[in-house]
Amino acid sequence: MFGGTLALVRLLPAVSRRKTAVFAGAVLIAAAAPVAITVLTGLLIGSIPATVRSGFDSGPGRHTVHLLAAVAALILLQRALTPIMLALATTLGRGVDRHLQERVMAAVGAPTGVAHLEDPDVLDRIRIARGLGMGNRRPSRAVEGLAHLVPSWLQALGGAAVLIGFHWWLGLAWLVAWPVLLFYLQREYVRVGQVVYRQSQPLRRAEYLRDLALTAPAAKELRLWGMLDWLLDRFDAAWLAAMQPVWRARRPRRRVVFGTAGVVLVINVASYSLLAWAAVRGHASLAALAVYTQALAQANGYTAFDDDNAELSFASATVPNVVGLEHKLQAPPAIVAAKQPEDSPHHNIRYENVTFRYPGAHRDALSGLNLDITAGKSLAIVGDNGAGKTSLVKLLCRLYEPTGGRLTVDGGNLTGLDPTAWQRRIAVLFQDFARYHLSVRDNIGLGAPELAHDEQLLEKAADKAGVGELIASLPNGWDTVLSREYAGGTDLSGGQWQRIGLARAFFAVEGGARILILDEPTAALDVRAEAELYDRFLELTAGLTTVLISHRFSTVRRAERIVVLADGTIAEDGTHDELVAQGGRYARMFALQAARFVEAAGNA
Repeated sequence: MFGGTLALVRLLPAVSRRKTAVFAGAVLIAAAAPVAITVLTGLLIGSIPATVRSGFDSGPGRHTVHLLAAVAALILLQRALTPIMLALATTLGRGVDRHLQERVMAAVGAPTGVAHLEDPDVLDRIRIARGLGMGNRRPSRAVEGLAHLVPSWLQALGGAAVLIGFHWWLGLAWLVAWPVLLFYLQREYVRVGQVVYRQSQPLRRAEYLRDLALTAPAAKELRLWGMLDWLLDRFDAAWLAAMQPVWRARRPRRRVVFGTAGVVLVINVASYSLLAWAAVRGHASLAALAVYTQALAQANGYTAFDDDNAELSFASATVPNVVGLEHKLQAPPAIVAAKQPEDSPHHNIRYENVTFRYPGAHRDALSGLNLDITAGKSLAIVGDNGAGKTSLVKLLCRLYEPTGGRLTVDGGNLTGLDPTAWQRRIAVLFQDFARYHLSVRDNIGLGAPELAHDEQLLEKAADKAGVGELIASLPNGWDTVLSREYAGGTDLSGGQWQRIGLARAFFAVEGGARILILDEPTAALDVRAEAELYDRFLELTAGLTTVLISHRFSTVRRAERIVVLADGTIAEDGTHDELVAQGGRYARMFALQAARFVEAAGNA
């Protein structure tokens, strides 16, 4: 808990040095003022008998007036300072939340590939770092808790220090007791928090089921198949299974509760008994009794088991988790990357005995693959589902690294090239391309963000994808948001979205990409749109190293070279005519697909 609290405090200057300095000063004054008020009030009470005897015009009377003015000034200062301190805590807390979210985003986006986004441990850490599953206990609430807790702790320690003047061992007992008791009490909160964090994966399952009912993707099937009751039952079961261990852990252990309460009771009984004995025996003056009684009350103000402490111990645990996530996703020591010409590859890209298996998978997606992709030419890749086509492309994009063998570019190992620079060389339209709830301009411009302001390049990419007329017909043209979830927004059909995705890939080419990867680029297009696109295929891909993945042989046959993947390796290689003449796997697939068109034509 204390490590998390210190880590949280160290974040504050990163949010705002000036506000942190003012906040720290306000906390110190808020803590010191009550202790000073205690001492001055005791002295004020002690001065009253002499003032009564001598009058206000006397020296003792003026001393009483000065003490009264000092106490009043400190009380006013304390009252004025408290709302300022709380407002600063709220502002800093919001800044801490934003700062941590940015660090999480940077950490998750730092790796070159995407394998970590399939790692359950990483996903659990991300969930914790986002502050989910902890109710509203976010780091911002912990900062607000500090505004209440730190002054109370310092006041209690100040009161204990004052008690040293009464009996040194009594003051020392208070100084030692509260930090020790706080440690044991906070361990109860930390124990509960650890149980919550261990339940992160079950909670993710429950939240997935919840989101199915609340978001659009599954809405149609939920209604048509009557799945809502089933979904509610599954959510209840998943939620209860995740939370029952947490509820059990929330029951405080009796030895901690009774042990800490017993220690506090014993020290208080001893303290007040000593004060009463000193008063009866006349060993302490009226002023001393007033000071020590208030100091004892302040020593008892050391809050250790309340909502603020819960906020602090739960939410501050997020900060070490973010640091742990950063360390887990930290890139290995930088290797001096080989320089690559801006228009590379010049000669070829080679897969040399490449093997690849997805994390946690039981079989290889690629097995001993050898493939030479000639620069500036078009290559089509065909094969059954699961043959390894998309996996081959992901390795080329360095979204994953081979588990065996290597990829080379113009003879140099791909792993020796700067991954960021290499990925900027690639324009890709994945089969499951992203549909951003952003404007048309952003959806296409993200292919080369640094050029997104160039209207001519945007229009050129849109025209290549055949989406120019569609954009012109939208309510706000290029500024139309492609989502009905926003006012003035609209959604597109599958084929229209695919054209937007294709335009984004072409815009990346306008930004300097030299490798174009198209994974089922016409799967959602109608026959006419597909034909129009592939009539221009050679024109659109001229000078680019193009890799085309498709199940449609009318599309594939336009490529200059075709390879057939089977079981993660190359089964056949050649042009369309060569492969048909061989009578092998490609010829059978082509004949099967062509037969459907012949039958349809005959029926027509």
